[in-house]
Amino acid sequence: MSRDNIACTLLCALAMLLFASASRAQDEYSAIELGAQYSTIRETNLNYEGANFSGFGGRFDWNLSRRMAFESQIDFFPEHGIPLPLVQGGRSLEAVFGLRAKVIQTRHISVFGLVRPGLLHFTQVEVPAGQAATYATQPATYFVLNLGGGIEYYPSPRWILRADIEGDPYRVPAYSSPAFVQAGKINDTTRLSFGVAYRPGALVEIEPEEKISGNWEFGPLFSAMSIAREGLTNNVRTEPGLGGYGSYRFYGVFYLDGDVLYFPRGTSASGPHDGGTILQGLIGVKGGIRRNHVGFFGKVRPGFQSYSDALTGVNTTTEPATYSYARSTNFALDLGGIIEFYPSERSTLRIEVGDTHLFFGTRQVNADGTIQSFPGGPLQHTIQLVVGYGWRF
Repeated sequence: MSRDNIACTLLCALAMLLFASASRAQDEYSAIELGAQYSTIRETNLNYEGANFSGFGGRFDWNLSRRMAFESQIDFFPEHGIPLPLVQGGRSLEAVFGLRAKVIQTRHISVFGLVRPGLLHFTQVEVPAGQAATYATQPATYFVLNLGGGIEYYPSPRWILRADIEGDPYRVPAYSSPAFVQAGKINDTTRLSFGVAYRPGALVEIEPEEKISGNWEFGPLFSAMSIAREGLTNNVRTEPGLGGYGSYRFYGVFYLDGDVLYFPRGTSASGPHDGGTILQGLIGVKGGIRRNHVGFFGKVRPGFQSYSDALTGVNTTTEPATYSYARSTNFALDLGGIIEFYPSERSTLRIEVGDTHLFFGTRQVNADGTIQSFPGGPLQHTIQLVVGYGWRF
């Protein structure tokens, strides 16, 4: 008997003792769920301190199966954050739409993952007003990628109690005017939600599940990575890349999983840490479930991100000025989710979504004979989408 079945049997026995009248209905689920939640979002307050702002909202789920649902959630945060240049300010509203997948499911408890792109709106971000040291505020809306997971508890067949936590990387564009220049970047914040939901309508019996075979998997990949590139362009752009992946199941629902990707587009200018083409290598663990032609996994994969032409020297004593470059390799940590579809017995359509964290070290640049140090600065975020097709053995 599997661990899930043992846990299910124990919980069933407890339910028969405490909730005898509801025991049959706990083997069923509904097509839709309607919920409300209290949420928090991490922003900078009026004292220039990081704080959790309280908000509230609603949630709608359309259950595609007992484990997989299309989910939408909207939250409003009425507290005012300090206006920061293009990053945040005023009240905020977030609307996300995507997939929720349960990787552990018992009669009364489930553990789920979330991959939900959407929009993050601020009412008063700061923007330059056209003159030096003069600013105005205006609304701004950004693309956000909501990644996380949580726990659900089912006190009765129709009611759900839920808690979840998510990371929210969002894309801030570059801004340039005669008086002000700001580089584009991928900013990040954190979300918490605590809510209750109700299942209206007819309850449907939970269908039997079939496992998906195969311990080894290989295949090609295509990637699109939104990343802030260093150098004179100072902007966020989407880099296309190609590569491959491999995956090996080493224990239960856990897989050793890795990607190698090459992004061939270069840059017109380089910085001390970043320039030229990008080579990315990641290897770590994905964990989740494969059932009924669909798989859903969380991933934690350390690795590297290497740039071919980072700036190492500048000589302005010649006409024209000359520049020297060298490879810059930096630690990377990939966090996110993987969704798989199985169109045939041995094939896999794979979609990865994640936030690849970049950790830059200190670099030395020779500027006209003087060595200058450039610290890596704060953690950098990216938003990465990867699509692949693989074969299982």
